[in-house]
Amino acid sequence: MAKVFPELEIIKDLKRKPTEGELFLLEELSEYFDESVEIYFEPFFNGERPDIILMDKNRGVIIVEVKDWNLEHYYIDERNKWNIKKNNSRTRSPFAQVFSYKNNMFNLHINGLLESKLKDKQFYKVISCYVYFHKQSRSQLIQFYAPIINELKKKLDDLNTTFINKEINFLAYEKKREWINSKLKKVERDLYKHSISKDGIRNLKFPFSTSSQLFTKEIYEGFLRYLQPPHHYAQEGRPLNYTKAQEKLTLSEANKREKVRGVAGSGKSTVLAKRAVNAHQRHGGNVLILTYNLTLRMYLRDKINEVREDFSWGAFGIINYHRFIGLSLSSYGVEIEVPEAIKDDKEQLTEYLEKNYYSNESVFEGCSGIEKFNTILVDEVQDYKPQWIKILRKYFLADDGEMVLFGDEKQNIYDRETDDERTTKLVHGFGRWNKLTKSFRYKEDSHIIKLAKDFQETYFLESYDLDFTENVQPSLAGLGINQCVICNLEDQQSIVDYVFSMVKRESIHPNDIVILSSKIAQMREIDYLIRKDSRYNERTLTTFETKEAFESPTVFFNRVVQKNCFKQPPYYA
Repeated sequence: MAKVFPELEIIKDLKRKPTEGELFLLEELSEYFDESVEIYFEPFFNGERPDIILMDKNRGVIIVEVKDWNLEHYYIDERNKWNIKKNNSRTRSPFAQVFSYKNNMFNLHINGLLESKLKDKQFYKVISCYVYFHKQSRSQLIQFYAPIINELKKKLDDLNTTFINKEINFLAYEKKREWINSKLKKVERDLYKHSISKDGIRNLKFPFSTSSQLFTKEIYEGFLRYLQPPHHYAQEGRPLNYTKAQEKLTLSEANKREKVRGVAGSGKSTVLAKRAVNAHQRHGGNVLILTYNLTLRMYLRDKINEVREDFSWGAFGIINYHRFIGLSLSSYGVEIEVPEAIKDDKEQLTEYLEKNYYSNESVFEGCSGIEKFNTILVDEVQDYKPQWIKILRKYFLADDGEMVLFGDEKQNIYDRETDDERTTKLVHGFGRWNKLTKSFRYKEDSHIIKLAKDFQETYFLESYDLDFTENVQPSLAGLGINQCVICNLEDQQSIVDYVFSMVKRESIHPNDIVILSSKIAQMREIDYLIRKDSRYNERTLTTFETKEAFESPTVFFNRVVQKNCFKQPPYYA
């Protein structure tokens, strides 16, 4: 008997009740497969919740989308789009949905999947996708697909006839024939390879019948970190002494709307982490933590790890805004449609997507089943547009949920509009700013303090209130090396050589090295040299695509939509 997570009895008592089809399929699959198979119900992948995932450490992964639909109310058009008969409105194809989960596993969620696929195209097969139609038999599914299959075959026959009668030239004939064939193949693929009916559940198969070298132990464990998130124990954290101001802001409360600002090093991220844990302990649900970009994800995770409390890592979704909205658009059936004329123009495409999707306050109007969060915490809110905050609050915050905004208006690198308090202008309803004014980051005698003060007095005096209203507190650690060097920014090899000469001279551990740049192309080359140069051959952690991934034949449109090619602060390696 397969192992089900959580257990079936727990699933039946969840607030988010399983559908009839989901519960039936879980029970059937648990009986059909042996104990080597793990079955997961609605696992949380940073904002996505596939219905059911099955995994075998030797045979790969299966993603199943479950539909309790009566297919008499739907039809498929020649573009393989799903439509509702009643009003001829478009609805999300369940096959597009399940394949988007698979693609996001490679592109977003599981470390190592994308790189492995680039090395070996066969690797894409480690995940199989199915749609289970609970209310349909196999014969009913075939009957449902028959009209569109027959229509496409007739179009192909008619096209052949027009070509034989010399009513169309060869190039036009070939172009149209290829288009019809591609649509026919996709429709037949969905029906025969990826659809499962109630009487055909045992046709559901893992990618590999026996152990495969493609599905490695590392990849299995990568999935496991999401599917069975580890438990964090209090002793894993470290003792932190919160100030009275910090302690007050870590308290979680239902129906709370707050905003917190503070100087660099004042502990905003420490407060956010503690509040996230307290929120989860208060309501037992998931906590959504949003950053502006990917840079801060691991940093915030480290801050949560420092909290001396017991909790499951699976309770926290940490993701940047654009990726969260992109995943939500996919999950709730909002298709991204882009005019052909701008698909290859990055600037126009980015502007179009921002206006029509990411900043569109009615983009999720009419969508059903949107998951609401009891707690949403937004970091670096000075970089957010007001529309983004409104979208999060309107569609994703529970009725009694709390939402807290953390920021520092002096890091307003995108020049967002400021308000009467001389802080970044946000939406109403969050009260006045709670201020953290003490910094714990620098030594009192550090030359950086004087530099920061002089910079603020020169450039921020007319726009913002200055930070240094209280004495800067002693730092917890020394500053290390302070050195300025002039180098050729186009010669990445010399930069890497210099960095590692310093590392060797000062005996710095690789885990203590961070390289920053405002140019992602430069960082991509530096990262490549560090990994591939035999003199260094170091593993790295980056917030951008590797050189190999960037230069792969990935479609440009998908890169912009899925990978969030929007302006970002300095990139880290």
